[in-house]
Amino acid sequence: MRPIWWPFIITALSVVTATARETAPSVEVRSGKTVMTGKMLAQDKERGTLLDRIGCLHEIDLNTSKLKPLNGSFQSLPTTEIRNQLSREFGKKFELSSTRHYLVVAPTGRAASYGAVFEDQYATLQRFFKTRGFSLSDPEFPLIAIVFPDQKQFTKYAQAENAKFKEGILGYYSPRTNRVALFEPEGKPEKSVAVSAFEPLTLIGSSDLVSQRTSFNEKLPIFGSNQGDLKSTIIHEATHQIAYNIGLHSRVGETPRWVVEGMATVFEPDGVRDSSAGRTAKQRINRDRYLSFQSYAKNGRAAKSLKAFIESDSLYESAMLDFYGHSWALSFFLLETRPRQYAAYLKRISARDPFSTYPARERLSDFKEAFQVDFDLLDAQFLRYIDGLK
Repeated sequence: MRPIWWPFIITALSVVTATARETAPSVEVRSGKTVMTGKMLAQDKERGTLLDRIGCLHEIDLNTSKLKPLNGSFQSLPTTEIRNQLSREFGKKFELSSTRHYLVVAPTGRAASYGAVFEDQYATLQRFFKTRGFSLSDPEFPLIAIVFPDQKQFTKYAQAENAKFKEGILGYYSPRTNRVALFEPEGKPEKSVAVSAFEPLTLIGSSDLVSQRTSFNEKLPIFGSNQGDLKSTIIHEATHQIAYNIGLHSRVGETPRWVVEGMATVFEPDGVRDSSAGRTAKQRINRDRYLSFQSYAKNGRAAKSLKAFIESDSLYESAMLDFYGHSWALSFFLLETRPRQYAAYLKRISARDPFSTYPARERLSDFKEAFQVDFDLLDAQFLRYIDGLK
């Protein structure tokens, strides 16, 4: 039997925006012996997405769960309580370091140094996007990063989180838990190559977790790096985490993979993170991604294929390195030449129904609406701009 709907629950899809954080109502969700409190980020007649008080997402089956409004607006747990939870979770072999925006868990004696790298990357993104006219929000929760001393402990943690990814990954960011997890590799590292995988949400209230997963649940990715040194992994994963917490990406719904990975690859090189005056676009390019794209553009990319790249992430499956090179090149071009239109594009994506798929025609429509340009013309401008960076 369907539970009684509380008066504040709406039947049409609802998405809470960053500007409504302070006034979002708090709610209790009960399903059997499971009880959680948080706020609903999105819901329709059958399902909802709950954000709990430590920043973790949970998908709710509204047919078998009971929702009860609580007094007052939603508030995250105090940072001191989250610190205590992390201390209990990871034990005495780890230490915690606090920065302005981060809680970093790492082997004893090293947390503070890692915290400085994460915090510096946060400042880099804030500076970069604010100078380009982006409207940014502050993180609602402290950003959590865990650095394990070895791959074995990292893998055990990832398996407990039910994170699905390819062998050899060095670290990942999970929009579900809102955490970065990585480890200290042994030996001489190779160059960084970023990859994505998937981490399903637990459907609270479902009697069959596998068969009842929704399209939203199945499309919630984790974003990881493999074949990279520790610093490059931190930079890449921190960029994902920060972007999902300052209003550049939405943690609910589907964002094109090229958008998410393109942004992270833009911030991989030191030139982007150097705030020295007079830096030019050529000094900010990601040299490895640039060379990868130039090779692909000359030897494998079909003419006038920008439209096909926008409408699908299929290149990721067929040629991963070409995909990342293309994602970097297009994202860099748009950020450098059309930052306000790019901001409007991100906002348009975030406003989508989080429970719906993102078919090719809608991807193309959103892109064209934001940039107001013919695809073939933009393709020519894009290639000319990238070629001019050499």
